[in-house]
Amino acid sequence: MSKKSYSYTDPRILALKKIRPDFAVEVLLTERLKSLGISPFRTYLNTVADIIDEEVSDSITLFDETLAWVEKEEFPNYAQVQNGIFHRRFSFASKDRVEGLGLLEFERVVIDIVRILIHVPSVNLSKRSVKSLSFEDVHAALKYRVPEVNIDTVYVTAFIDESGERKVLWSRSLAEDLYVSLQHDEIPYYHGEQLGVYSVAYSSEDIHRHAQLTITDIGNLVIDIVPDFLNG
Repeated sequence: MSKKSYSYTDPRILALKKIRPDFAVEVLLTERLKSLGISPFRTYLNTVADIIDEEVSDSITLFDETLAWVEKEEFPNYAQVQNGIFHRRFSFASKDRVEGLGLLEFERVVIDIVRILIHVPSVNLSKRSVKSLSFEDVHAALKYRVPEVNIDTVYVTAFIDESGERKVLWSRSLAEDLYVSLQHDEIPYYHGEQLGVYSVAYSSEDIHRHAQLTITDIGNLVIDIVPDFLNG
């Protein structure tokens, strides 16, 4: 698992704090778990009320669990025998336990994320909505942040694996995809091997990979500009 440590003065961390706590948790928790191939949205902290019959009384995604501690501005202290990390909701079976991420390791991850997000200046805990924006507003913001890039030739392309073959699922210009997400009051987090940045729409050819931007660059670019798009 990534041992990534965060600096309190890191501009990226400061930008995340200005967005929303759920988005900040999504970004930081995903980064910490990605080396294990663990999704914080499809992995669960399960709790048993009775350790004898192992009947699960509570099951919550790792994302929701981490966000709850951030919103309370408190640190977890889990009971080892009553809690565990599982692939299946409401299961306490050994076969469903997650390998490579023990309860204490997860506890340390949550503590690290809570600590960085509540450190002054702390994360904005309000549910900030997206302002009324035009496509031109989004396009101009992207162009301003990366003036050396022709933003009209930046395409985010998603892939899906079918029968051992990698196929294009969808492809949109970055400005269009970001604008559509913001219109639904959603903030996209661009990351992962199933996304790529290309200079030609719907292409998966290496020759068309964008020469200046990677998916990590796109993710950081969005984190940089989104705070200006939010109310409050």
